[in-house]
Formats: sequence, structure tokens, C-alpha cells
Amino acid sequence: MYGNGMGVGVLLGALAMLLAMPVAPAVAGDIHRWVDDDGTVHFSNTPQPEASDRERQVYDRQGFVREVVPAPPTAEEREAAAEERRRAEQAQESGEGNASSQAARKRQLERAYDSLDEIERQRERRVQALENNIRLSERQAERLERERDRIEEQKSRNRDDPGLQQRYSSELEDVRGRLERERSYLDRQQARIDDMNAQFDADAEDFRELVLEED
Repeated sequence: MYGNGMGVGVLLGALAMLLAMPVAPAVAGDIHRWVDDDGTVHFSNTPQPEASDRERQVYDRQGFVREVVPAPPTAEEREAAAEERRRAEQAQESGEGNASSQAARKRQLERAYDSLDEIERQRERRVQALENNIRLSERQAERLERERDRIEEQKSRNRDDPGLQQRYSSELEDVRGRLERERSYLDRQQARIDDMNAQFDADAEDFRELVLEED
């Protein structure tokens, strides 16, 4: 091997000498050129271990570049390439999964609805049922509020009677607990209506996109 501390004429002479040297048939005529970390240019008629992580130019017997052997990727580059492959595989799997999910979603919609009008009819029936429950619960809450007010008034009138005070306190605790549960039920029913409307909106949008537009 030769470094670039020599003059150009010496380098050319070294190249000529290497070209003239007998070599194994598998690499006959090949001259390898690479540059080390210090910028020194090296020549060899066989690949050298210290050049394994370098870009190399391979010359034929006429001195023309026959091949450029790129430097192998660094550890960071290998990791980046592996990460890119993982992302590509995930994207492919996601795409296949999305296609499968869309097909399943289309079948689900076709089993559930005949048309957009059917979606709205089902929405109306189910929302109306919940609204009926809400109206009944509201009336019950109103009755409990009246009962609470009545007990509070009686308790206020009988402040001097410890026995009645204890009785009314117990009744108030019971009524207030029932009223709180009724109001909680009302909140849950209203939340169900909101969720149901959101679901029917999504069903209608998907029905247009997956069923009507594809047909």
C-alpha cells in the first residue's frame, strides 16, 4: 500500500507497478483506492481490512475506474434505515388494516340500514324513547322536590320537638338522596341522547361515503 505523502509521479508509478504485479485470477488487474481519516490516499491490488469501512474505487488494468464500492452504512445509518423499514411496514399494515376495517364497517352499515332515511327513522325512535324516560324522570324529580320542601317546612315548624326533628331529618336525608339519584339519572339520559346523536351522525356520514358513493 502507498500513502499520498509521495508525489504524483510516484503514485502513478505505484499504480503501474501494482497493475503489473501478478494477482489471483478472481481479482486479476484490480487496483483498489481509498482514503483514510487523515486524507491519505492508499492503493492496493487486494481489498484491505482497514478499507472495509471506506468508499473504494476499483481500477482495471488500463487504469480506468471499473467500480466504486460505497462505504458500508454507519451504525446510525443502519438504525435509521431499520427505523424507516419499520415505519414502512407499519404504514403498509395500517393501510391493509384500514381497508379491512372499512370493508367490515360497510357490511355493518348495510346490515343495519337500508337508506339514509332509515338511519333518521331509527334515530328518531331511539331518541324519542330516551326523551320519554327523561320526561318521566323530570316529573318524579318535581314530586321529590315538593316532598323535600314539605318536610323542610314541617321540620321548621317543629323545632322544639326533638323526636319530630329526628324523624324529619331522616325523611329529608332519604328524599334528598332519591332526588340526587333522579337528577343523576337525568344527566345520564341526556348524555346518552348526545352520544346517540353523535353515533347516528357518524353512521350517516359513513353510509354516504362507504355505501352510497361506492355504489
